Amino acid sequence: MQSLEYQVYAFIVTMLIGVTIGILFDFYKVVKGAIRHGKIFGYLGNLVFWVVSTLMVFFLLLVSNWGELRLYVLIGVFTGVLAYLKLLSRYIIRILLSAIILIKNIINRLIRVIKFTWWLVTYPIVLFRNIIIVPIGYLGTAWTKACRFTGRIIEYSVTKPVKNAVLSTKKQIAGRLQSLFRKK
Repeated sequence: MQSLEYQVYAFIVTMLIGVTIGILFDFYKVVKGAIRHGKIFGYLGNLVFWVVSTLMVFFLLLVSNWGELRLYVLIGVFTGVLAYLKLLSRYIIRILLSAIILIKNIINRLIRVIKFTWWLVTYPIVLFRNIIIVPIGYLGTAWTKACRFTGRIIEYSVTKPVKNAVLSTKKQIAGRLQSLFRKK
């Protein structure tokens, strides 16, 4: 049989295990509330919480009292959880919420810095594009349209009349040659 001193030590350790489970539960609750999730992630989160809690209790019991599971161990764990929930939970939740708000603010500021740096790096490129490349593109488009327009004017005013004149002259010559060689 174990000494009373060892059993008191084991009882205190199991109460601390209960407090640890309570802290883990509050951490899970706060993180779950801060992150938007669906039903599947909620179920997976619950499963992960209970698996981690079980493994942690098993490991801590193994280290503290060689893994012996006795009634005082169960009472100690439940007492630790209840004491934590009644005495410390609201303070730990406030601390965790403050930490999450602080982390969110740091991330938001970091994102702003990254966006500003990106703007600072890309602004000269955008400015170069807007001042030089876009007007050159417009000039190129205008030049292409002007060339097409000039080509159409030349086609309608020079090429088609010349073609028509050549064809009619050809027909006239062919007609005269045929009239010369026709049998009468």
